[in-house]
Amino acid sequence: MSFDRFWYELHIMGKWVIVIPLLIMLGFAFLAALLAIMQVSHLRISQVITASLEMILPLVAGLLTVTIISHDAATELQLTMPKSYRGTAFIRISLIVVWTSCIVLFSSVFIYHLRFWRVPSQIETWKVLPQFLIGQLTWIAPLLWFVGVGMCLVLLIRSRSASCALLGGIWIIEAIFYGYFAITSWLKPMFLFSTTLAPDIDFWLSNRFELLITTLVLILLSWFILRNTELLLQGTAGEE
Repeated sequence: MSFDRFWYELHIMGKWVIVIPLLIMLGFAFLAALLAIMQVSHLRISQVITASLEMILPLVAGLLTVTIISHDAATELQLTMPKSYRGTAFIRISLIVVWTSCIVLFSSVFIYHLRFWRVPSQIETWKVLPQFLIGQLTWIAPLLWFVGVGMCLVLLIRSRSASCALLGGIWIIEAIFYGYFAITSWLKPMFLFSTTLAPDIDFWLSNRFELLITTLVLILLSWFILRNTELLLQGTAGEE
């Protein structure tokens, strides 16, 4: 993707796509510093920081995806262009994922160095480099999952508000009833926040890979849905 195309797509999406994840990460960094000043326990601070990476930023990326896919004033024009609209849509989603990932990767270096990284017990005894690299699945898996689910929801429902509400509902259910996801066999592959809420589980690695496989299925489904021109032209009536 050329530099001009990058800036064009960024202009279409709006600078808030760049600003929001950055502000959220800075906000949690400030909160962590405040908790440290208040002499809150190291465990609690690490849980808050891990939550920002595993729970908050993935949800934000999902909501941004819903917003980007659900509204484009030039959809009709883009559908007449030689390049398919689904290619454009995936470029924009990729920008959201890549930018959010850059923020998290940069932050994780400092978080890990300061020992505020909440390490799952399954990889706790690993050497530093493998532990750090595999530990990135903490946020990669839920980030891609929320993006994939958000894309599928808005393409199928064609409603930005309903899709955002469903994503928020999934987040709340996982956060409140996480204990059921930790002990119920058929819910284990859908346990999104296992590092923050239950790092001692013995299926952390398999859970992360299962989330990635689910994401791949959702992305493939979205790719085929985006071929339906009639569905895309329906828009999101009443939500402009």
